[in-house]
Amino acid sequence: MWPLKVKDVHSRKTTPRGSEWRIERRKDPDAEGGSHAGGKLRFVLRRPMLVLTLVLVVLGGAAGLFAGGYVARVIAGAEATIAAPFTEAGFAVSAISLTGQEHTPADAAYQALAIAKGGSIFGVRPDAARARLLMLPWVADAEVRRRFPDTVSVRLIEKRPFALWRNGNELSVIERSGAVIVKTDGDRFGRLPVIAGAGAPEAAAPIIDALDGEKAIMARLEAIQRIGERRWDMLLSGGVTVRLPEEGWERQLPELERLIVEKGVLERDIEMIDLRYPDNYVFRLHNGDSRPVPRERRA
Repeated sequence: MWPLKVKDVHSRKTTPRGSEWRIERRKDPDAEGGSHAGGKLRFVLRRPMLVLTLVLVVLGGAAGLFAGGYVARVIAGAEATIAAPFTEAGFAVSAISLTGQEHTPADAAYQALAIAKGGSIFGVRPDAARARLLMLPWVADAEVRRRFPDTVSVRLIEKRPFALWRNGNELSVIERSGAVIVKTDGDRFGRLPVIAGAGAPEAAAPIIDALDGEKAIMARLEAIQRIGERRWDMLLSGGVTVRLPEEGWERQLPELERLIVEKGVLERDIEMIDLRYPDNYVFRLHNGDSRPVPRERRA
């Protein structure tokens, strides 16, 4: 229904009542707008493929601009324009301070930073530079800071080498957790204990820690080999193999230390020492003879 508006209109010719009433129709603006919106909705519903095509064209054009690097070039150009006055005012990078690198080559660190000297210090993104440094094999953490007006400070925290893992013909530096850091030829890390066998990296930390105080064993130790992912053999100089039990191996290390220091067993023609038996030591000679020796009972 159209709303009705009543106007009091005075006529030139008066009537006995002095006035007359005239009724006018007025359009409802809300109704008119609703009709317009309804028309748009009907257009969309009647031509969905046309609307979808237009949307895809717009999105495709925007994607093309980003993929082609046009937007990135425009942003980079704007940043360069903004940064130029600051660079000329003395805020250009003139020095990059790098500390904490022991195993990480400085050239590799600078390349990962991707910070050019002479560029604006305001253009340096510390978080992005840190993320690139973390991709280097030796870097465990990194700190990148801008030191105004012209210096970038970089501090590396490197992973700690724990042992060398021999896997076939490959030799790798591993962390205490067993994670591989890098492959190596071993020359730089000759002081590290060598482990071998499947599952050795993940299980090596307890036995390496336990051997730390056994000086005679460590002086002759060439490798620690994981057997069946259950127990350890120790390979000593002179081609001597020491077999440790699956359980209670920790108690056998002081026994072996005593046999070396007090009994001089490694000065004999021994090829293998088997410490897996609770009552006997079993010694096998290079000629193949095997001799069990009762363990000494001590109070």
